[in-house]
Amino acid sequence: MTDRMHKPLLLAAFTILLAALAGCSSCKPGKPGPVGKYNIEVTLDESLKSSSIVVDIVGVNGSTLPRYQAYPMENYWKQNDPLRHDAPKSVMNFVSGKSLTNSLSATDPQWEKWKALGVTHLMIMADLPPAGLVAGQGNADPRRQVLPLDECNWPAKTKTLSVLIQRSGIIAVTPTRFPK
Repeated sequence: MTDRMHKPLLLAAFTILLAALAGCSSCKPGKPGPVGKYNIEVTLDESLKSSSIVVDIVGVNGSTLPRYQAYPMENYWKQNDPLRHDAPKSVMNFVSGKSLTNSLSATDPQWEKWKALGVTHLMIMADLPPAGLVAGQGNADPRRQVLPLDECNWPAKTKTLSVLIQRSGIIAVTPTRFPK
């Protein structure tokens, strides 16, 4: 009789354990997860190989994100612009005829500075030639792309976030976990 009682109890305990393990994933659609550090790979489109392009990677947090999204790109790229001057950024200079790819390593000291500021997103901004571009706010301005650092936004084990700079603007190449 004891054996008959133990089997259902063991089965119930095993079922509860499996359910708990299955429900432990912290990544669920619409729910924020932990902030991750990634290699950031920026590639210029072949059509820009004869151009010199400056790309800023700016770390922003919940309080600074709206300011950077609303800030006019024409102002940001003006010489001595105060927002650009003070931005916690890593700068990539693409020189005409040189490499079309540049990267910021996840081990770069800039990540520690961003962590101290509570950075949750990276704002990728490119000083692209204005011909044919239409200004807008946030990701609507093609010269600006916001990348969330939330680990749940990207597929499991993602180590590199890639963006492509084209004449028409910036495209996030790394697919998101939960497409919208």
